[in-house]
Parts: sequence; structure tokens; C-alpha cells
Amino acid sequence: MAAVFGETQSLHTNAFDEALALPSKFSARIARNTQIILQEETGIPKIIDPWAGSYAMESLTQEIKNGGMKIEECAARRKTIIDSGKEVIVGVNKYRLEKEDPVEVLVIDNTKVRASQIEKLEQIKKSRDKNRAEAALKALEESARTGQGNLLGLAVEASRARCTVGEISMAMEKVS
Repeated sequence: MAAVFGETQSLHTNAFDEALALPSKFSARIARNTQIILQEETGIPKIIDPWAGSYAMESLTQEIKNGGMKIEECAARRKTIIDSGKEVIVGVNKYRLEKEDPVEVLVIDNTKVRASQIEKLEQIKKSRDKNRAEAALKALEESARTGQGNLLGLAVEASRARCTVGEISMAMEKVS
């Protein structure tokens, strides 16, 4: 909501478990729905400047224009205030649960994913027309070397010949 009030041009809402792992489908849905609720239910996007004339917003804006604070100083000061309990952060320094429920996180076995990707690449290389792929990579390398031809078009043709992104990159990298 703060980003919308600040007239953001683009909004991303992190899932609650994103700091721990890739977001689960459950948490990603909550994050997405948060944006949809702001867009569809609040009416905030229909108001050009919802805080116009607000003393709080105008004074903060003026403070920023006048130089504001350094981030480190501000962070240290805020941490002190939170640690002392003068500023309440629900669930952090007040209203904490006696027993926190564990957060189920999406666990990805990177070794397994890597092996699967390598296997897929090997299958692509085995099933493609080897001569077409080699010709496409050679044409791409020659274009990069001479400056003649359309690199993008040749890269697309190499992709159609089932060349990998790594092979396409290497063909042009050979020249540099």
C-alpha cells in the first residue's frame, strides 16, 4: 500500500517465505492476491495523489529534499527505538507467540535440478541436426568476426537449429 501511495510505476510483493527459499505456490498466491486487492478493492489507484496536502507526507518530502539522513544512521536509530520497545513491531518486539509455527518452505535440490538440465541439454544435442547446428554457429561466428550480417537473425536461426544459449554465446565470444 505504501508503494501505491508513493505512486510507484511497478509493484512486486514478496511472498512471506521468499527470504528463506523460492516461494511456495501458497505464499506466491497470497503475494499476488495482495496486489490484486490493492488494485481492485481499495480504489487507491483511482486517486492521483491520495496524500496531497498531508502534513506528515509533505514534511517527510521536505526532509528528503533537504538531504534527509544517511541510511546507516537512520537504520541504527530505528533499531535502537525498536529494541527499546518505543516502536512496536507486531510479532517482533510485542505480541509474540509463545511457540512459532514452522514455516514450510519449498526445498529445491540444486544438484538434482542441475543434473536434469544437463540431461535435457544432452538430449537436445543428440536429437538435433548436427550439420545444421554447426553451420548456424559457424555463420554466427563469421558474422561476429566480420561485422557483416544480422547477428540477431543468425542467433534466432541457431536457436531454431536447437543450439544452446551457451553455444550461441561462445560462437560470438570466440571473436572478442
